Amino acid sequence: MRFFCAPTRLKMTKINKCKLFANSDRQTLSESFHTFAAVILTINAFMKKLLVMAMAFCAVNVMAQTDKTCLSLTYEVEYLRYAEDNYMSKDVARLDIGEYASRYYSLVHEWYKSHNDRKSPYSGTTSRREDVFKNMPDKGQLTFIHMPFWITTVDTIPGLFNWQLEDGDSVICSYPCKRATVDFRGHKWSVWYSLDLPYSDGPWKFCGLPGLILSAEDSSNQFSFHCIGIERGDDHAICYPSGRRNKVVSPERLEELLILEAEDEPAYHSMMLPGGGRITMSDRNGRPIVWEAKTAITFERFINNKKK
Repeated sequence: MRFFCAPTRLKMTKINKCKLFANSDRQTLSESFHTFAAVILTINAFMKKLLVMAMAFCAVNVMAQTDKTCLSLTYEVEYLRYAEDNYMSKDVARLDIGEYASRYYSLVHEWYKSHNDRKSPYSGTTSRREDVFKNMPDKGQLTFIHMPFWITTVDTIPGLFNWQLEDGDSVICSYPCKRATVDFRGHKWSVWYSLDLPYSDGPWKFCGLPGLILSAEDSSNQFSFHCIGIERGDDHAICYPSGRRNKVVSPERLEELLILEAEDEPAYHSMMLPGGGRITMSDRNGRPIVWEAKTAITFERFINNKKK
């Protein structure tokens, strides 16, 4: 931002070679200098305010990019992966809450990212391969990422859930809880939240209640989250993954892609990979795998979506 000051015109009266200014001219010159100094001081004060505002903005932006964990919750997750399944898949997830932001992710997926062997301590589980960041990378944003191709959706947190507070009490992990319900993108959810944990957060995308959500189930019994552990944070970092080429799509488009992934995973991979081309899948012995089409059960359902 540039500031321009109009030069002050000074009245000069020539008397003789020895006397440059008359008394009145000196007074005018003095007043002009005082005026000019006042303008400079005003500009400096304004620039200081701008600097403070810029520093505050940068601080908020940095805080939105990184945070430190002050509370960690572990959830047992059960979900119906495909309509053809006659059993519930299981995952173990973690919600790390910081001072400004939070991250929800699969502990199973996190373990496999750093271990090449398949001797997982989470036997009998199937990772959801999803991350949910609240107030990251920007304040007021909810960022959902589906791996491995970093398919990303972004929601605005305020007003995302239209919660209805219900009667009922429960105790989960020794914390007294209240009940609330919500209809959200094709599912009716019932949750239990604790006012003793004053965080407006929860597993998956859930947020917006006056306490931390410790349990959630949908009315069709296809999805559930149950808190099985609460720990004081160890200050480990909550970081939004930078440098990734996220493919930002609408929630409706995400559901279409998840449907395609279940129906024809090789075709889905071909669509996501640069250059395209048909992907072939094989087992450890090199024999081609024939993909068996499945019907995805998604967390968010949109009536107008067509399978692709």
